[in-house]
Amino acid sequence: MLVAEVQRQLVDARVADRQTAYHCPACHAPVRLHRGRQVPPYFAHLPQATCGVSSEGETPEHLRGKRQLAAFFRPWGPATLERVLPTIHQRADVWIGHQAQPVAVEFQCSPLALEAVAQRTAGYRQLGVYPLWLLGHRYRRQRLNWRLIERFASWLPQWGLCLLFWDVRRACLVVRHHLRQDAVGRYWGGQRRVGNWTQFLLGATPPMARPVLDDHRLRLQWTRGLQRQAPQLRLIQEQLYLTGHHLAGFPDVLATTQSTAPVFGQGLLLWRIVMGAWLFRGRPEITVAEVRTLSRRAYELVGGHAHGVRFQADHVLTSAQDQLLADLVAGRYLALSAQGWRVRQAPRWFRDYADWLKNHEKIKF
Repeated sequence: MLVAEVQRQLVDARVADRQTAYHCPACHAPVRLHRGRQVPPYFAHLPQATCGVSSEGETPEHLRGKRQLAAFFRPWGPATLERVLPTIHQRADVWIGHQAQPVAVEFQCSPLALEAVAQRTAGYRQLGVYPLWLLGHRYRRQRLNWRLIERFASWLPQWGLCLLFWDVRRACLVVRHHLRQDAVGRYWGGQRRVGNWTQFLLGATPPMARPVLDDHRLRLQWTRGLQRQAPQLRLIQEQLYLTGHHLAGFPDVLATTQSTAPVFGQGLLLWRIVMGAWLFRGRPEITVAEVRTLSRRAYELVGGHAHGVRFQADHVLTSAQDQLLADLVAGRYLALSAQGWRVRQAPRWFRDYADWLKNHEKIKF
């Protein structure tokens, strides 16, 4: 920790001396001042001591980062290091006394379980405090993945759904912004280095859309994946077998290159394929309730996630559902009815990749 207590007064480790007796501001147990050439001054509990307030391990990155973050966010409001919140047994790395709503800045450098992130976030919200998570070097070097997004992503004005990282070496913010997923589930988004608070407020424009998917390569890739018994594809193919279809032979009307918020698991395209098989299982009429049920089941099958710790994404599934139905109506496979939709004709499926390729080559030439 960077601050300790002396006679009910807080003292910064940078101006502390070894002769004074210091105590933890949270549990009031004795703490010891540490100074070194490589590590900034800090206080630590004595061996075997226990403290009921959550706190981050004091790595050099964490110690330096907290001070840098306090300086960076100071234009937002008065910045205080290591604000103790006894009612929720937490300690904010940096507390921003923003007039509209206090902000608790959490600088996360070490691994943290999903449950712990959710618990800390809920604690701050209980007090009406906005939690702002920033991630250290070990997180910044990771490729974009759902574990990162689920725990730490949030919607911010001008940045969309984003992840915030703090680069201690350069003392700047790194924002992975407008996070998206292409139709086959690959994560992407923009990245911007932010040197000051004014730049942070300006935000960034969304990045350009990803290139169009190679339909030929994708169907071949799925065919080979099924031959290797890829577990996730096998689960989807098992469902398609029940409707008499093969994954690599999906109809053209179900194809899409649309990107979505990064909550569709293996991607929007697989979800559309599963829905396209389930909607035409012999029923002449499809109700709104049935579509919603099938939509949610298909979403779970492809590994979709309705929300993260700090964001909700139910609207993404609703939008995808509406777009699929609109495509099927436009293709004259469905027609609107009083109960929902009436089946006009089923889309044509190919037997497999080879059958699709043979028909594709006929059309091409």
